[in-house]
Amino acid sequence: MEPVRITHNPHLDLLPDHAGPHYDDIRNLLVGTGMTVEQAIQSLDTSWTRSLEVRIQAWDQQVIDDTREQEDQRHLAQEQEDQQHAQLELEQENERKEAEKKKPKMNNFDKGSMVNNILLPRPSQYALRRLEDFDYVELWYFTQEGCADATQNHRTQNEDTFGLTKVNEMVSLRPVSALRASKHALQDIDLTWRQMEIAKTILIQHLAKAHWPEDSIMAIAQFFMNLEVHPYRLQAYGEQALMAYQARVRREWHDRLKQNEGFNIATINEELLQTIHRDIMNKRLADTIEVSTILIPIPYSTNRFLIFPPPPIYFLPM
Repeated sequence: MEPVRITHNPHLDLLPDHAGPHYDDIRNLLVGTGMTVEQAIQSLDTSWTRSLEVRIQAWDQQVIDDTREQEDQRHLAQEQEDQQHAQLELEQENERKEAEKKKPKMNNFDKGSMVNNILLPRPSQYALRRLEDFDYVELWYFTQEGCADATQNHRTQNEDTFGLTKVNEMVSLRPVSALRASKHALQDIDLTWRQMEIAKTILIQHLAKAHWPEDSIMAIAQFFMNLEVHPYRLQAYGEQALMAYQARVRREWHDRLKQNEGFNIATINEELLQTIHRDIMNKRLADTIEVSTILIPIPYSTNRFLIFPPPPIYFLPM
């Protein structure tokens, strides 16, 4: 059970006048026990003084306890404040270190070297980002026209403009130039053979910069080499068939890789190539027949004979 708290300071109390009329009854009781009036008054004074000493002692102890408790609370509050301050300083230091890690740093350079004799053409940020994400990207971005378009757009776009993109289930901010495809981009099937030859060279060089696996880079390089030396290049519409094969197979390769069903792109599927070549030949023939004008010979007469004009001769384009 907690002691009753003293609310009045006994140091402020004054000795009552026990000889006064307010104490007549208690004095008379004491006189009735054989004391004189003076002895009764002295007894009352002594009793009150002793009671006062007890109350003063309790009050002083209460003051000491209160002071000690206040001091403990002050120390506890100071410790909590110190801990909060230390935690805040630690968080600020961690934030500073994290910001220092993210702060761009310039790498050292070799004082004894100079720039290469030939500078590698730079495709658009969109194409380079696709390579970094191991995604399919059209060859046009690596042609001379595509690189020139990237240079022109780089001058007009604001590199401080950012957009949201989702990579590996995570959303991040990237420059808009890295997210936007060029409105001038062509599909692979619409490129010339020379454009394809130039583009694949620049593409393969940028694959290494994008940290593609060595096996994948070698497979892509062998893939284009096999197309360049393929006998179909000597046939009618052979290069168109090879371009169509490249466009379809390279996109299929990327799709299958994402499904963990990758195949060796370097190996040419001759049956698929024949099917593509046959489809192109059939389409060319159908287009020729559709646009050709079929002339019906109408006879005309002379005095003695009906004469028919010779039938028209059709040529298929090579």
